[in-house]
Amino acid sequence: MALTLREAKYPAVQYVPRKDVDMTLLERTDHLTYCPYKGDCAYYSVPAGGERSINAVWTYEEPYAAVSAIKDHVAFYPDRVDAIEERP
Repeated sequence: MALTLREAKYPAVQYVPRKDVDMTLLERTDHLTYCPYKGDCAYYSVPAGGERSINAVWTYEEPYAAVSAIKDHVAFYPDRVDAIEERP
């Protein structure tokens, strides 16, 4: 089940369980960022999406305890992917 995370003035973000994502369609990148509330963030690109889909997916592999529920989840930038499909 996806989790919704709301932070301050930012739009809500859906974190999708990695087990529900075809990770073979994503490519890990070297891009890393840090959030003082969630921890270190790693990124994936969607090769099929071309240039605009570089670093389109992010994940907190070892999030801080306060947001530990997002571990093993990924989130997608809505302007960098064409669609997210739910399949049976």
